[in-house]
Amino acid sequence: MSRIVRDMAVVALVGVLVTGCARTGDEPAAGGGAAEPVASTAATPTPSATAGDFSPTDIAWTQLMIALDDKTLLLVDLTPKQTTDPDLRGLADRVGDGHRAELTRLRELLRQAGVAESNEHEGHDMPGMVTASDLRALTAATGPAFDQLFVTNMRDHLEQTVRLAQAVRKSGHEPHVRELAGEIEQVRATQLDQLATVGPPAG
Repeated sequence: MSRIVRDMAVVALVGVLVTGCARTGDEPAAGGGAAEPVASTAATPTPSATAGDFSPTDIAWTQLMIALDDKTLLLVDLTPKQTTDPDLRGLADRVGDGHRAELTRLRELLRQAGVAESNEHEGHDMPGMVTASDLRALTAATGPAFDQLFVTNMRDHLEQTVRLAQAVRKSGHEPHVRELAGEIEQVRATQLDQLATVGPPAG
């Protein structure tokens, strides 16, 4: 599959979901209820698939999720040093564990699709992605100031990846991609509930 075809799939996938690269104040696409422990997307190993099973949308989503999760781990890794809030630190730990397990499965899907991993989105400031500018601000902040930035960036990431998961479940082809997307959608909804309970109160 040519890079042009994959790039077109990325544009189509993101274009359905995104109204612009500015951060939005949309409500979470899913969620509700009391916070509860987040189930790990690593619980079930990714079954085997063949390259012919993957559509351009499947591959575009997998590549985009890898880029988004990788950047979010940079935020997660900053948290123990920058916050004094144990609840926020605990949430960051859970998100980090889940994202690392998720990345293992995403990279295995990409391998099964016969696509070499490369950062197709390097330098792209996309909705839901922790950018270099975000990281500079986060690194310079501590305490409640960091906590507020953490909540803002993490909410954007979780909400956008819910939208992406919903889109690939509807438009994707490969069953294991759609299955993982469904798991991610459920986990993110719980994480959004938990995020609402940590950090400084809304002003």
